[in-house]
Parts: sequence; C-alpha cells; structure tokens
Amino acid sequence: MAKQFISYKDESKKQYGRTMDPKDVMCRDQLKLGCLQRIADATELIAKNYQQLITDRDNYKRWYEEEHREVYFLKHQIIGLRGYIKRLRTKRR
Repeated sequence: MAKQFISYKDESKKQYGRTMDPKDVMCRDQLKLGCLQRIADATELIAKNYQQLITDRDNYKRWYEEEHREVYFLKHQIIGLRGYIKRLRTKRR
C-alpha cells in the first residue's frame, strides 16, 4: 500500500471517540485527548472573533481620523469666515 500524506491540521479536527458502556470509565489518555480537542475548538473560535475585532478596530480608527480631519477643516473655515465678517462690518461703518 502506498504511503499517503495526512496533514496534522486536518487530522486534528476529526472527532475522536469510541462506543462505551455507561459503566465503563475512560482512561487518562482519552480524557486528555478530549480536553485537547475542546481547547483546539475554543482557540479556533477565539482566533476568528479576534480577527473580526481587529478589523472593527481598524475601521473605527479610520472613521475617527476622517471625521477629525473634517472637523479640523470646518473649524478653521468657520474661524476664517468670522474674520471675513468682522472685516466687512468694519468697512461698512
């Protein structure tokens, strides 16, 4: 039989277990394997949510900076217009 490549990553995602009588007790190695599978599932879920959090953070930061630039521009535009209005009032008198 020819050898076949099996990825550790793909192999680790399989659900391992066995059929047991309710009275049977699992050995320590079986419990460790179950714990490791649960930890791997939780880690994958955290990694997925973490990536979404990073994307959201980057979007909010970008939106904040865009709004900040616009506020800065409008604030200085208002200051300039107030100065222009002041000059018009002094000319009119």
